[in-house]
Amino acid sequence: PQKPLSRQCRSRSTDLTCCQEDTKCVNTDPCGNSPCKGPHFECVDRTSGYVCECRMGPNGEGCHTESPVCSSHPCQNNGTCTEHAGEYACSCPPGHSGARCEDDIDECASSPCQNGAICLDRVNEYNCFCVPGFQGYRCEIDINECASRPCKNNGTCLNEMDRYLCACAPGYTGINCENEIDECDSDPCQNGGVCADQIGLYTCSCAPGYEGIQCEVDIDDCESHPCINGGTCHDLVDSYWCDCSDTGYEGEHCELEILECASQPCLNNATCLEGVTNYSCACWPGYTGQHCEEDVDECAANPCHNGGMCFERSNQTYYETRPDFPREFSYSQAAGFLCWCQPGFSGVECAVNIDECRDDPCENGATCEDAIADYICYCAPSQDGILWGGKNCSVALTGCQSHDCQNQALCIPTYQAETHGHICRCQSGFSDATCSTPTTFSIGSRGSLLIDVSMNNNQSRRDMTGDHPAMVSLRFRTTLPDAILFYRGHDAEYLFLELSDGMLHVGLKRNGAESPLLLEGLRVDDGQWHKAEVLLQQSLELKLWHKTCDTGVCLKSSPIGDGATSLSPAFLKTYIGGVDGHLMANNTQSRESFIGCLEDLQIDDRAILPLDIPHHESALVELGCNRTEWCHIQPCSHNGRCVDLWATFRCDCSRPYKGQTCSHEYPAGTFGLEDLSSFASFTVADNLGANFNISFFIRTLKPSGLVLQIRNGTNPCLTVYLKNGQLQLETLSTNTEIFSENLADGRRYLVTLTFQGGEVHASHSDRVVELGHLIVIPLLAGFEVYVGGLPHQDHVSTWGGYFKGCLQDLQLNHHRMEFFPPQAENYSLPPAVFVGQGTNLALGCISDDTCKSGPCHNGGTCTVTWNDFSCSCPGNFTGATCEERVWCESHPCPTDTTCMDVPAGYVCLANATFQGNAAIEFVTNASLTRALSSLHLDFRTRDEDAILLWATKEVDFLQIAIQNSTLLVDIRSGNSIEGITFRSQTPIADGAWHRVSLTMEEPSALSSRWQVHVDGFVNVTLQGNAGNLDFLKNNALIILAENFTGCLGHVNIGGVYLPFTAQLSYPQPEQFLQSHRGNVRLGCTGADVCTSNPCLNGGTCEDLFNSFRCACSAGWEGPRCASDLDECRSSPCVHGDCVDSVADFQCECFRGYIGKTCAINVDDCVRHQCLNGGTCVDGVYSYSCRCPAQYSGPRCEWPFPPQQCGKNFTCLNGGKCTSGTWGANCTCKPGFTGRKCQININECEPNPCQNGGTCQDSVNKYECVCSANYNGERCDSVSKPFPSPVTCGCALLLIIGLAFMVLTARKRRQSEGTYSPSQQEVAGARLEMDSVLKVPPEERLI
Repeated sequence: PQKPLSRQCRSRSTDLTCCQEDTKCVNTDPCGNSPCKGPHFECVDRTSGYVCECRMGPNGEGCHTESPVCSSHPCQNNGTCTEHAGEYACSCPPGHSGARCEDDIDECASSPCQNGAICLDRVNEYNCFCVPGFQGYRCEIDINECASRPCKNNGTCLNEMDRYLCACAPGYTGINCENEIDECDSDPCQNGGVCADQIGLYTCSCAPGYEGIQCEVDIDDCESHPCINGGTCHDLVDSYWCDCSDTGYEGEHCELEILECASQPCLNNATCLEGVTNYSCACWPGYTGQHCEEDVDECAANPCHNGGMCFERSNQTYYETRPDFPREFSYSQAAGFLCWCQPGFSGVECAVNIDECRDDPCENGATCEDAIADYICYCAPSQDGILWGGKNCSVALTGCQSHDCQNQALCIPTYQAETHGHICRCQSGFSDATCSTPTTFSIGSRGSLLIDVSMNNNQSRRDMTGDHPAMVSLRFRTTLPDAILFYRGHDAEYLFLELSDGMLHVGLKRNGAESPLLLEGLRVDDGQWHKAEVLLQQSLELKLWHKTCDTGVCLKSSPIGDGATSLSPAFLKTYIGGVDGHLMANNTQSRESFIGCLEDLQIDDRAILPLDIPHHESALVELGCNRTEWCHIQPCSHNGRCVDLWATFRCDCSRPYKGQTCSHEYPAGTFGLEDLSSFASFTVADNLGANFNISFFIRTLKPSGLVLQIRNGTNPCLTVYLKNGQLQLETLSTNTEIFSENLADGRRYLVTLTFQGGEVHASHSDRVVELGHLIVIPLLAGFEVYVGGLPHQDHVSTWGGYFKGCLQDLQLNHHRMEFFPPQAENYSLPPAVFVGQGTNLALGCISDDTCKSGPCHNGGTCTVTWNDFSCSCPGNFTGATCEERVWCESHPCPTDTTCMDVPAGYVCLANATFQGNAAIEFVTNASLTRALSSLHLDFRTRDEDAILLWATKEVDFLQIAIQNSTLLVDIRSGNSIEGITFRSQTPIADGAWHRVSLTMEEPSALSSRWQVHVDGFVNVTLQGNAGNLDFLKNNALIILAENFTGCLGHVNIGGVYLPFTAQLSYPQPEQFLQSHRGNVRLGCTGADVCTSNPCLNGGTCEDLFNSFRCACSAGWEGPRCASDLDECRSSPCVHGDCVDSVADFQCECFRGYIGKTCAINVDDCVRHQCLNGGTCVDGVYSYSCRCPAQYSGPRCEWPFPPQQCGKNFTCLNGGKCTSGTWGANCTCKPGFTGRKCQININECEPNPCQNGGTCQDSVNKYECVCSANYNGERCDSVSKPFPSPVTCGCALLLIIGLAFMVLTARKRRQSEGTYSPSQQEVAGARLEMDSVLKVPPEERLI
């Protein structure tokens, strides 16, 4: 390839070979182009160029010199020199440029050569040297190498750069597609196929059993499905075979069936059914199994209820031996069972309880309850108060006719062994058999009572620490929010109950494990009696009897991790009302002793009476509960909050008050009294840092002044001052924040400024405002605080001068700053008080003597108000200083007119009635100086056309008229040419009162737009402009009521009234005077249209001047209120049907809605049962529970994830744990209920004992203690009398024995009369709600 041309070669060389070799060629012949022009000039080549020399002609001619300037031939390369004004210019030949045509133009600069060609520059031209494959002057033509058609056998020629390519047709190859391809060279035919070559392709002749282009496909001989009955076809080469395995068939095509029932496999007379590859047995009912070999045990599921015995029908031994079975056994009747029922039950499964109450055995209104082969009568008192007993409630109980129950105890009659008696149920606070022993005592001071329960009844400590639950029950009353009620144990092992923030809190620590319980949401420090019980058994339980709890009792429980049920020896000592020592107190949250009242205290099974308290402990105890309602008399003054501390009280005082009853206040300081300059100064004693607060009471009427400034010597660190009544805060960095509340209104405000982290907040009247960012340097000890002013008066002017007013209770970070030191001797101030030095300060909040200058005029009495005054004026003067006379106080107006005070006088006003031409005319007096820029007029009429008011003066014009029953306003005045016109859209000739008001938008302008107001409803800005009505002051005539029948009310122009009364002499200078008065009648009177009571159904007649309108009462409509209004017309019932009534409607609401219009969806969540913090979502007549993440179930009653038996869930009291949809659940043993079977069911609720019998609860049973004349399990049997003396003797022995039994009943329970309800009722989730101490077993009764 050629070398690229060098720059010098391209521009100067004419030797192509030289340029191709990239040598530095130069043009050696500058005269080659004959640059010299003109005759006889000859070009001479020189080293620096060429020159033109003159040669003489043959006749001696010389060379003509063009000019002196061009004589040196400055233009090169045959350029033509032209002289002009002593200078020359060169006209260059093509291909050259420059001032002297010294530059050769490079024609290659525009890259004219294409397709990579090389450009060679020449004079006024260029040459292109093309790369192979292109031709043309600029190498723009691509040479087509396919023009000779080199490709053979229909090959396609592709033209490339300087070459071609042949795309061969199928079957050919080679550069020019000259060779045929042999497609059989690669042996494409498979499976023994024979290949036959063709042009561009091949064909295969396949062996038998194969097909496809290359014989690659094995022909599927199974495609015709030759195998039947489920046989599996296996393809072979040109063949197949059938696999009949597990089909029940055999043969070449599985066409022969195999018989499985031939071996008679079915038992118990079952029928064998042939199947495919198998068989099935059709069993008789009562049998099952593959071969019917199993006899179904229909009695395994215990189908016979209530203790019935089950007998299978398939048991052949029962036939001919039991009367319920036939003599012969049959498989067709072998299914099922027969039940033999216990007495009292019937039915196929003994599920029907025979109703023994159907014969109504109970008497005297008693309720009969069916039992198992028995019945129970629940006696009801008769209307005359008789209590009935006995089996059938036929015996009148008389045991309470004479009784010894005291202290309002409830007497309950008893009936045992046909003998009447009674027991006493005590009220809270009393005990023993007759309720004569009080249990109430009070603790009036801090301390504790130690009770040792191991000393009870001479029991040994081993007996006391057996498998007994730890239980404490008591009633308490206090106002202390934090107090210990009881503490059992010591510092390492304990059980306590306390009040923490007014709520009950239980603490348990045993074997190193702690178990707290808190009954949240119920405060019991309200001074009322509350009963609580703590029980430690398999779980820790806290009960509170409270009216807000479901069923009246709130229960909080927690499982015990160690599972121990025995009573710890440490719990034998119980502290009541406090603890002994700080170690035990630190275990509690309250750490405070109890002060208040206790009663009905029971520890385990022992009732603790006040008499049982050891003598050395009794100093803390006082019998009874003497309560002083300290806060009832409201001892705290000035809105102080009274806190009842039971034995005393405390007042939490609001600022600025102090003292035991908030009756004193911190003294205020008066600054600027009688305009004296005053201030106070303090020295900061502590380092307060950059986070601090300042608070004070402020009262002032002066809008500006320095309130407070903190200085670090000479420079102010923080300045608080008033400006325009607003508090300004300024720091050393000149930053200023503004508290926008107005504080200069004479009222007292508590202001708090808090500086925290570079931010400042201000508050007053419980309103907190964030002012913004304010950098304050830290306050250090020694800084000075100036209040109200500064020592140098000229320094105060920057912040509005001295403060004038009162400041009180100034505090800096709760350090109180006293303006006045205490006067008492030997009085030491607490360290939190700074005492300042004051100048011209007055003690207290004192006012200036503002009445000293006598500001009240006209005999007014001056009264000093704080830094202001008020004037009590005589009756005929008013104003702030009594400067304005009240004319109407002297009643100057005639009867039937109303006096109205106006500036400097009064006017007598009245409505007037006009008939036809009774017009009235007015003119102004000479003293009317105000601008007349408004007009107000009241009227009523039925005239469709009338003039209400008009006036004219030269070109100015004013008219207010009625035209076609509508209002017309027309004003032309001032320098406005267009004027304004208004016509109302609604008619006003309806006999009702109307008011028209006209006002200028810009009263001071020569002309402006006007606004019209009609009856206060129509407010229109009128189009156009008009001036004011001052032309009326130029003696213009104002005419009212021309051709008008109706009434006019108040009329005023520019605030000056036009009165209708006869001309009176008024004192005010500005007046409109009557110039003519027609027949005007004062008052508005028309025809008496309402006398006949035209309005029906209670409608009210409204007089509309010679007509009337009826204002109908509710429920009626029409011109005379004659039509009943259908209130259901508007469909007011949203979710219900409407029923119309007079002036009302009733909505019959759809289910789930209430309210007058059935628009209120009943909040079904009011009594929802969502548990464990679940949120109730109200629906229509339903609700759902949205559970927290840790609970699930319809009522959020189940923990989530579901609890599992044996892992995180344990049933108590022998309950059986089973898994269900929502997790683990307990099937309780009889006598227990609750989710974990933790609640012992009180079988005595309701009372099953009849005839006054006393019920004693036990685990899954109860005992009835009967009165004298009854016996039996439920005291339902009447004891028969003994008629003989022998019988009387036996009765005496029986009484002696009964007395002996009563004495020994505390040591053992009676064994007769027991009854287990678990056989007749399902245990319900009930709680024991006994509100009194548990009485001895022989006295307990419900």
